[in-house]
Amino acid sequence: MWLTIYYVFSYAIFIYSVAIMLSYLVLAILSLRAQREQRITTPSDAGIRYQFHGSPLTPSVSIIAPAFNEEVTIIDNVRSLMQIDYPDFEIIVVNDASTDRTLELLVEEFRLVEVPHVVSMRVPSRPIKRLFRSVDNRYAKLLVVDKEHGGRKSDASNAGINVCNSPYFVCTDVDCIVEPMALYRMMWHVVGSHVPVIGVSATMLMSNGCTVEGGRVVQAAVPSSPLPMFQQLEYLRSFLIGKLGWSALGTLPNISGGFGLFDTEVVVKSGGYNPSSMAEDVDLLLRMVTYMKNSGQDFRVAQVPEVCCWTEGPSTLRAIYRQRVRWARGLFEIVSQHRKVFFSRHYGPIGAVTLPYIFLFEFIAPVLELGGILFLVWLLFIGGINWSTAFVIFGMIYMFSQLMTFVVFSFDHRLHAVSWRRRGSSYLKLMLASLLEPFLFHPLISFCANVGYFRFVKGAAAVWQPIQRRGIRKKS
Repeated sequence: MWLTIYYVFSYAIFIYSVAIMLSYLVLAILSLRAQREQRITTPSDAGIRYQFHGSPLTPSVSIIAPAFNEEVTIIDNVRSLMQIDYPDFEIIVVNDASTDRTLELLVEEFRLVEVPHVVSMRVPSRPIKRLFRSVDNRYAKLLVVDKEHGGRKSDASNAGINVCNSPYFVCTDVDCIVEPMALYRMMWHVVGSHVPVIGVSATMLMSNGCTVEGGRVVQAAVPSSPLPMFQQLEYLRSFLIGKLGWSALGTLPNISGGFGLFDTEVVVKSGGYNPSSMAEDVDLLLRMVTYMKNSGQDFRVAQVPEVCCWTEGPSTLRAIYRQRVRWARGLFEIVSQHRKVFFSRHYGPIGAVTLPYIFLFEFIAPVLELGGILFLVWLLFIGGINWSTAFVIFGMIYMFSQLMTFVVFSFDHRLHAVSWRRRGSSYLKLMLASLLEPFLFHPLISFCANVGYFRFVKGAAAVWQPIQRRGIRKKS
């Protein structure tokens, strides 16, 4: 019996590993195809800017930035949002009852005064107490919302949606540094599509280590700390291979909560963000997909390959632990609450292809890894390991992961995604991180995922704990 279990589990793990590698290879090929198509159909930044500025039909966009205890970075980040180059946009900063000086700093820096307001509660959120606008015309685009504490970003985002008057909105984190051309790049996919675009995902990278001047990243750099450097690799793979690949199939399953654009009407009709969800970004898109499919409307979700946003990633073990446990718990929520969409052809390729992939290769993977470790310990105990075969399998997986790293570097260079693309030392640092990642970072992430799953199954209370910001290095 034990021998049968040994062979079944060994072959299952081998087949599973090969399937994951083949899926990555397919996504890389699809990503390359998407890059070629967008290079042919998308004008230069200057060309896009000319067409938008010359048209009276340019849609307005609201940028919603929830803020809770962000006094370290709030002024720099709001100034970054004001540097955005787009004909018609507004900035909505939602102060979620911060207990530090976040609101006070905003009022002082941007000369804000309270204004009368009547807000239509189109989506659920905690009550809005006050609205602030500036008496200085330089900050006319800025609207600050002061609300009762909702406990989660989703509640603050819904408050921003309730005061939003634009047909499209961008939801972002207030710690992000936004590229000036970001809205042009995202809205081009909206106005240039023959099919209604309900959402656009933007490529993001780590701002850790970057130098900022006047609200802009003037010198991009690879993070010097190990944890943000590992996350930089994750982001490159996720956006330049995963999301671009899925977008080529029209099955993009997620728009990052850090910086993503949405159709306001579709979001409102879908119920807005779920205030109780720990994965509000995935949950929202799946409910939008469900609404569009159930109402018989065609749609697509696009991905922008160029970097539109820089975000400060957690740089301590405690912060990364909290973040990844929350993400894992959120993924379990998605699988549980949207199970009718998984493996369902009624919801199109997202239900029939993308979500099954997420279930098989992202949701189950940490559990199988834990089972594999326990199985390995048992084999060590009984002396049942075929070391030559084990080293061959591990070497195959390890070399394939390094191959994917080289592929994503080539995509990054091809897309001219970051200003440090010509600095070979930056890629060497990331390559070193890639060599160490399977032994240092990946086990940590797998452990956090299993902790998150356990807490969800156990029914432990979900608590949103914001990341402590250190701020961005400023150019003197």
